[in-house]
Amino acid sequence: MTAVGGLLIDTSPLRDSRAFRNAFAARLISVLGIGLLMVALPVQVYQATGSSLHVAGVTTVTAIALFAGSLAGGVIADRYDRRDVIQWSRSAAGFGFLALGANALLEQPSLAVIYAAGVVDGLAGGVSGSALMALIPMLVGRDKVAAAGALTSLTTDLGTMVTPAIAGLLIAKTGVALPFFLCAAATAATVGLIRSIGPQPPPAREIAHPLRELATGIAFAARHKVIRMALLTGGIAMMVSGPLVLLPALAEGELGAGETTLGLLYAAPGAGAVIGSLTSGWIGRSNRPGLALLISMVLMPIGVIAAGLAPHAAVAFLGLAGFGLARALNVVLRYTILQHAAPEDMRGRISGLLMVQSVAGTAVGSMVAGVVGQFFTPGTALVVYGLSVLVLGALTALAAAPLLGKEKL
Repeated sequence: MTAVGGLLIDTSPLRDSRAFRNAFAARLISVLGIGLLMVALPVQVYQATGSSLHVAGVTTVTAIALFAGSLAGGVIADRYDRRDVIQWSRSAAGFGFLALGANALLEQPSLAVIYAAGVVDGLAGGVSGSALMALIPMLVGRDKVAAAGALTSLTTDLGTMVTPAIAGLLIAKTGVALPFFLCAAATAATVGLIRSIGPQPPPAREIAHPLRELATGIAFAARHKVIRMALLTGGIAMMVSGPLVLLPALAEGELGAGETTLGLLYAAPGAGAVIGSLTSGWIGRSNRPGLALLISMVLMPIGVIAAGLAPHAAVAFLGLAGFGLARALNVVLRYTILQHAAPEDMRGRISGLLMVQSVAGTAVGSMVAGVVGQFFTPGTALVVYGLSVLVLGALTALAAAPLLGKEKL
């Protein structure tokens, strides 16, 4: 194998598993639709309120629901057929997207409907995300977990790279309603593809009360040193995504740009993440994935700082792309470490906790960034926030290095 070949993403799960191909296609279509939502929703809220704090508020409410859905989804995925769990939860999300589209057609769209749809989307996303992460190792086998994780992450990266720019163009031409309806259509296609995978029940085991099972999963993660530190560092890494709520104000205020440029800025992290995922082939063979995880966590806020200092939209794009590249590698490394450490009958709950730390980190980061944005210009707020997380991440990496730095797959 050449050096370049060893660096590139391993696509063997797509060749070897028809079920994984269907799951991959379903995930790709879903995130392409959600990429439209990612731009349309903050644009609609910012146009109605003129405040980054309100944008952060909607993001936070959705994140709280996603938090609850992830905890519940982990337990559900260890009790019921994981394919069915994904089908029903994505169907519920589709109805929420339809409600957002109908609301956007009103002369005065209701902010309450936006919050309510955010709750539905968050709950459904948490349940389906936990179930999907637990399902993937069942489709490809333990030795292909890193490769499958990278391919799954690539679907998210492609969605966040391609569709935000398209969303910016659509919003500029037609308004925010069409992206919501397209997201609903993509979700419907996702449900059909997931159904074709076939039944995927979890391993047979003794079933306890859901709250007891949740407590058991949390206790196991807290006792397991590697899982505990991977979740902690992942939460801090996800905090770096919080300042993205400042992008509408950055584009309009300091960069003097419109919706099209804003869509490109939202797409920048996805563009960098695609590069990160496409060059993740080394992760499955890494002797020190924990050390690589810590390095990626420290590199992420540097891109945010660069975007805040950027004098032009093109430079801000590059900074955000660098952030996205480090984030993609962090996500694949974290998923691989946790799935290798988790026992099969607890994959759903550990996957749910993985979702929770991502949600919690992003939600806290979004709200703090929104507050910081009330005291500084958008660019300065990005720099202040990025520097703060950089210091926090560096201190955490130093503390976790003795354990995660020696972790092997």
